[in-house]
Amino acid sequence: MDSSTSGVISDRERALRGWRSRLAMLVVVLLAALAITGLWMYFAPFSIMSQLQVLLHTALGLALVVPYAIYAFKHLKGWWSQRLTAEKLLGYVLVVIVATSIVSGLVLTTQAAFALRIGDLWDLVHLVGGIAVAVLLVLHLTMAYLRRRPRATSWPEFSGSVRRFSAVNAIALGALAAVVAVAAGLWPTRPTTMPLPEGYTLPEYSQNFEEYRGSPFAPSYARTSDGTLIDPSVLSGSESCGTSGCHEQILDEWEPSAHRFAAMNPPFQAVQRNFAADREPAETRYCGGCHDPISLFAGAKDLGSLDLSAPGMQEGVSCAACHSISEVDQRGNADYVITPPQEYLWTAAEGPRKTVSDFLIRAYPRQHLADYDRNILRTPEFCGTCHKQFIPEALNRFGMAPGQNQYDEWRQSHWHSDDASTDLSCRDCHMRLVMDSSDPGHGEGGDERRAPDDGAHRHHGTIATNMLMPEVLKLPHWESQVALTVEWIQGQTIIPEIADVWPEGPVATVDLLAPSSAVPGNEIEVRAIVTNRKAGHNFTTGPLDFMQSWVHLRGVDADGLLLAEFGAIDPDTRYLLDSDGKPHEIGNPRDEGTLVLEGIPLDEFGSKLLKHELWRKAGGVGQRVIFPRYSDSQIFRFEIPVDAKGPITISADLNYRRYRQDFLELVVPDMEAESGVIQRVVTHHSSSKTIALDAQAATVTPGPGAR
Repeated sequence: MDSSTSGVISDRERALRGWRSRLAMLVVVLLAALAITGLWMYFAPFSIMSQLQVLLHTALGLALVVPYAIYAFKHLKGWWSQRLTAEKLLGYVLVVIVATSIVSGLVLTTQAAFALRIGDLWDLVHLVGGIAVAVLLVLHLTMAYLRRRPRATSWPEFSGSVRRFSAVNAIALGALAAVVAVAAGLWPTRPTTMPLPEGYTLPEYSQNFEEYRGSPFAPSYARTSDGTLIDPSVLSGSESCGTSGCHEQILDEWEPSAHRFAAMNPPFQAVQRNFAADREPAETRYCGGCHDPISLFAGAKDLGSLDLSAPGMQEGVSCAACHSISEVDQRGNADYVITPPQEYLWTAAEGPRKTVSDFLIRAYPRQHLADYDRNILRTPEFCGTCHKQFIPEALNRFGMAPGQNQYDEWRQSHWHSDDASTDLSCRDCHMRLVMDSSDPGHGEGGDERRAPDDGAHRHHGTIATNMLMPEVLKLPHWESQVALTVEWIQGQTIIPEIADVWPEGPVATVDLLAPSSAVPGNEIEVRAIVTNRKAGHNFTTGPLDFMQSWVHLRGVDADGLLLAEFGAIDPDTRYLLDSDGKPHEIGNPRDEGTLVLEGIPLDEFGSKLLKHELWRKAGGVGQRVIFPRYSDSQIFRFEIPVDAKGPITISADLNYRRYRQDFLELVVPDMEAESGVIQRVVTHHSSSKTIALDAQAATVTPGPGAR
């Protein structure tokens, strides 16, 4: 009986229909294209072509869902009643794996579009499934062809159908490849690097020194990987890191931080202008490596830029500038190499194009991680490249002079240990963990105290002691930054992950040694002892020529009568006083005035540099700091009036303020008035002692009028 009249389709006709089916051709073309684009994404280097492949892969995957569902249903229905063969079994397996790949692809697409990041497990399932589909599809089609090949000579329409099927697939895939290649070739690109512009000057004096000769960034050691300049837009635009829905928490933390305002704060800008006027603008590159890298690498610190800043100056040490550092050295003075990141499509765009760019980063994160998640970021040496400074002869024209150096102070302290369980580095203290983080990069397996699933990220406010500038500049979230900074200075900060190593309580303490009793009319002696309990470096550290930590000591009798005071702030001038009415003298002896942790640089002629003119620093005077776990002390003497009422209470506050008042008046005299923010004094720690008075042993008889 003829199969056409019986309604039963012969194996021969079924095979012809399969090879001639337009739906089958569409499905195979889509599957083949998905396999090719997927393999390209995983194995080809990052490029515009690769990113277009990601977008094409996503579009083809979405386009496959409905046609494949229809085709799979019809194909299974048509072959279900046939006997089980290896070819048929392979087809069933292929259907399951394709379905798995489609589901995992839809999940990954949804995650890339709406979530923080794609799931590693889903990504692995999709990769393995995609490779399996490519292999099994070729095998399945080959087996289907080979099973009927012996009859192909007597079955010309079969050979023609196979050739047509193959040609359609080849043409379609070739056309897709051509379109992508042309699009990638014509795609407008923005160069990330720039050659040195004509007329770009080099600092004249620095060129006398071999280590700086020819460097467009001297006298900073900072440099780019290829020696060229970097387009400022490549290293700026930090806001996009958070507005993309990715690093929102970290952006909020960074925005009021000292790293963010490193270039924009008024004292730095004023000092930089003085520097340029005193020397030449090119020499301000010494500051730029740490304070203003975007401007430095954009070539803005030159004669052509009066404010010595690039557009990214408002970002200081931006997200990209910090995370693009690829090499560091322990020499200091910004001794690092920066490798500009490879940009994704439409990184700097807004609206729908930015949405696509964010999708690409999440769907295809390999280059993003390679550019911004280097292991070097986790090392103390990374911090030390800027937190270690010296003044080279190329700058002061005299000879090398030391500067602030938190890195070596830490490295030589007990806080640095070869035992990872007790070793505390910069970020352990200054970049505490934020638990229950929503950041896509939360969790980390490379640290002693971390785990890949700990759900935390490092706080990018980098909390230390600068509580003035966030408020002066009214930076976003400044209230939170100031609160955290004050809490830190007051010793109220608790960091759970290092609580077993880093003790609770104040960073530094002041304790008093005083006699238990005294005699009216006699002089008493009190010793204040300041101990650096918790700082991983000297206390205090940083720019000692304008920071001040000091002891404010008071003695009062039982009636509250002030008997003596050292280290007060003059209410009119807000200058620090050594004693009643006497302005503080830098470098005062340990038994005169009060204890002040500070230091003042000197030029080669011995003159004090009161305006942070570090480019002229040749030495220093009055430096007084306390090494970790060490102490320093000051002796205070005063006479007890014969009419004082006992007991006497001696109180001592260990105080801190960011700037000497005379520094502000010399450098930024209008800053406080214009901002409406008066810098505050914060107390690290306080202590007191009570001294009984032995009135019977008084050696002086009260005269008329004594109470």
